[in-house]
Amino acid sequence: MDLENRIQKYNSLLTENDRKIIAYLLAHKSTTIHKSITDLSKEVHVSPAGITRFCKKLQFENFQQMKYALATSVPKEKEKKDISDIIFYYYETIIKSTKQFITKKQISRIIAILSHANNVIFCGMGNSGVIAEEFNSRTERMGINSQSITDSHAMLIKSTLMDSQDVLFCFSYTGRTQSVVDSARIAKDNGAKVVVITNYDETELTRIADEVVLISSHIYMDDEKFINTQIASLFVLDILTYTLLENDKWMENRKKTLDSINRYG
Repeated sequence: MDLENRIQKYNSLLTENDRKIIAYLLAHKSTTIHKSITDLSKEVHVSPAGITRFCKKLQFENFQQMKYALATSVPKEKEKKDISDIIFYYYETIIKSTKQFITKKQISRIIAILSHANNVIFCGMGNSGVIAEEFNSRTERMGINSQSITDSHAMLIKSTLMDSQDVLFCFSYTGRTQSVVDSARIAKDNGAKVVVITNYDETELTRIADEVVLISSHIYMDDEKFINTQIASLFVLDILTYTLLENDKWMENRKKTLDSINRYG
């Protein structure tokens, strides 16, 4: 797993000194890989022991292993010639990075959860709400009993009425969107399964969830003009959708619904 993904995954464990180290590492990737731990200590004003503790928090065995991960994340010299090349590079980087978080076993578990649900509710606010609506549009056409909710009051109402046969599928990049967290807690208390797609682990939302899918954040592209918060989520949705459609019944349902839309829509 690359350095940025480890930072996301173990974000809740990081101290102020750790964040000083991170800020320096991300700003000086190409030069830091040649520094000793003593050199880095002087640069960031954190003791060598503090840097070692930082490496351990990110599940590196030692400083050298962390430097190796840093070296592999150093971008190639600007091969990008125009904007389309730049955006392609960002998409490719985010998708490759998100793939590191995904396992076949977890996808299978999530598919099983969706398969056994009487009712699935996809929820999210803002850009996360757009993803919730997209996934619902796909599952509805397969004949899965689902709906998307992007209103905070409606989330609370629906989650209050959920039971052990239902699934609440939450999208929240920060994992701190209060209406989503509250809805997840209520649904969980009612016995419903909770699945979460988010950027950060060890948040209140992920502690509630039965399954957590971590996705890479666009913020590590270090380009304020690149603001796509959805590409990583859509990558996961495509994996889940493709896997769901391996079910013959759902594939047949999708063909039927699309045929009706094409005829009468």
